[in-house]
Amino acid sequence: MRSSAAGIVLAGLLLCVAPAQPQAQVPGPEAGGREPAPAPYTGLDLVTGSDYAPYTGDNLPGGGLVTDMVRRAFAVGGRRYDVRFMPWKRGYDGVVAGRFLATFPYIRTPEREREVLFSDPVMEVRQFVYLSNRSGMEFRGRTVGQAGDSGGLEDFQGRTICQPVGYALPAGLEAMVGQGRLTRQTPSDLGACVRMVATGRADVLVIDEFSGAAAIQRSGLADDIRVADRPFAVVTLHLVVGRATPGAETTVADFNDGLKALKQQGVYHQLLLSHTLRPAP
Repeated sequence: MRSSAAGIVLAGLLLCVAPAQPQAQVPGPEAGGREPAPAPYTGLDLVTGSDYAPYTGDNLPGGGLVTDMVRRAFAVGGRRYDVRFMPWKRGYDGVVAGRFLATFPYIRTPEREREVLFSDPVMEVRQFVYLSNRSGMEFRGRTVGQAGDSGGLEDFQGRTICQPVGYALPAGLEAMVGQGRLTRQTPSDLGACVRMVATGRADVLVIDEFSGAAAIQRSGLADDIRVADRPFAVVTLHLVVGRATPGAETTVADFNDGLKALKQQGVYHQLLLSHTLRPAP
């Protein structure tokens, strides 16, 4: 367990890699000067939320790493879509209702599986436990799956966790909230959660390492938050399409094909570097 913000700052430094010089061609007008044929008009846009650096944000280059990947993956097959930024819950609910075509990036949960189709993983990330220095809570982070092991969930017993609106708790923690063993606070955005943890109004925040480090760095409150040494879990991020949306399966398949092409052409790797995120070894 780190006792200061040193670990957080170190994690944040992973976001500061200088962009690499491009080496692979990118689909679209950047490669060969040919514009992909426009997608058939559906009246539907792609949507995502903001305040989720480095993945999405209306103030980030290209709209963020995942926004850039999604646009380019669809462009491989000639689909060109606008991306709208809005509150996470409003965007997700709009996708489920068919008002928008797709949203991203989302982790799998049983509730979401009933409402949306998931693409192939766009990224794999580690979730970490961020703790208030005003709290006596510790997270030991044992490995889930061993006999008699709860994966450290007992460390959350009687604590208060912060979960921004539109985000999802890991399944084990969601179950603890439902059982009354864990209290949940749900402010409007990730920045508010960071402030709640820093000031001790919440004990803990569980989120992926890159967006967690970026949000804490932006807050200026790194001295008030510590991060557990061991990750809570490894999760994947996806694009999702409402199950009731006409052509949902085709949309997901086209995206998956485009994502695979980006990886085969080396573009995926270059996008990670250009958005200052180190690719996994």
